[in-house]
Amino acid sequence: MKKHIPNTITLLNLLAGFFAVVAALTGDPLLAGWLVVLASVFDFFDGFMARLLKAYSELGKQLDSLADLVSFGVAPAAVLYSLISRGGAGEDLSLLYLFAPALVVGASALRLARFNIDPSQESSFRGLPTPASGLFFATLPHLLPHLPPALHDPRLLSLTALLFALLMTSRIPLFSLKIKPGTSSFREMLPPILLLAIALPLLILFNLRAIPGIIILYIFMALVANLFNANTKKTES
Repeated sequence: MKKHIPNTITLLNLLAGFFAVVAALTGDPLLAGWLVVLASVFDFFDGFMARLLKAYSELGKQLDSLADLVSFGVAPAAVLYSLISRGGAGEDLSLLYLFAPALVVGASALRLARFNIDPSQESSFRGLPTPASGLFFATLPHLLPHLPPALHDPRLLSLTALLFALLMTSRIPLFSLKIKPGTSSFREMLPPILLLAIALPLLILFNLRAIPGIIILYIFMALVANLFNANTKKTES
């Protein structure tokens, strides 16, 4: 029976994503954000339990990607649709209503499919991980009320969706938060440890409002780490 435990947790991830879509489209994007965060917890524990129980399967791998597409692709896109439609009330933004969220869904699907067939991404990532993008958009409704009204503009939200879609489909290296003892050097372990050290106090102080900023910090730190590694390699050569 142990082989079914990770898949059951993955299905809970999927269900949390489904209810997040329902919440976003019925006028409760704040609840949708909480549900996507819950989905991310299930997403962490299904992999953790699979490793703990040695219950790996091709079915579990594919199921995990399908669940992630709903929870971190479709659900955040529904939240983004809600934000754009509210911010553009009275304006002719009908194309933006669907185009920007569709970008998020399409890029998420491509990113997940590429991850499944690329063995080089076991210890690091190529392109922004779909859960990171999903958490960013899903928790925006918790942050936007505390930001200037100019940042609520539907066009700015759409440009942000385009930027994240490009990041997801890019080949830019980004470090993984999964630290495997004995397989990583201190230099490789430092960025995720530093990010977690910063993120945990922010989450305690600001709750879900902190998540979009943490995702932006993650991207910034990864880009800086890439520049540092590139300069180090040039020096060594």
